[in-house]
Amino acid sequence: MPLTQVEPQTLAQMPFKVLDETLRQLRSTRNDIIRYGVWNTRNLTDDEFNHADDRKLLGYFRQDLLETRFLSKGRRIDLIQLWHWFDDQMTGTEPMLINGEELFVNVQDKDLDKVRKRVAEIQSFLPTLRGDDLEAFKRVKYKLRRTVLRLTYDLHHLFKRLEKHRKNFGGPMPPRPERVPLEAAIDMPEPPPIDEHDEE
Repeated sequence: MPLTQVEPQTLAQMPFKVLDETLRQLRSTRNDIIRYGVWNTRNLTDDEFNHADDRKLLGYFRQDLLETRFLSKGRRIDLIQLWHWFDDQMTGTEPMLINGEELFVNVQDKDLDKVRKRVAEIQSFLPTLRGDDLEAFKRVKYKLRRTVLRLTYDLHHLFKRLEKHRKNFGGPMPPRPERVPLEAAIDMPEPPPIDEHDEE
């Protein structure tokens, strides 16, 4: 049940402990999305995408967006469900658990809203991916790919902004030894900007 009594706040206004937990969860969510939610799309060059068989591409998108791996929970869900696991806490729909205490937050932020918009755009394509109409897929495949790639850039930008706010508190980043193997395997650099997609 959404909590309506929480005052909206920006990322910069969040208390340190809430910001730290938000950053931890966003890192995990971002890694799950980039490693298992958009993997095939990110690793195809424009030329490979243009010449790939449409049935194969449809399979790629289904695998990425409908069978996203949820690393910390060890199961497959779709990308929208994965995002809402994080974002429901940002909107006060679900509490954030910090040191055994449940806290509700209501984050209003332009970069977070941009990611929400991209996720909503991807969600609008899911009925096409769940169907078996290859012609319908052909009509949306380029727009879907642009949206997926832009989502990775928007997620990266949001994460970097959160890291900047976190550093502004002046404290050292706490050690997370239990997360090192996951980070080493999953956290990867962002690809260079794809100019032609942004100009269309």
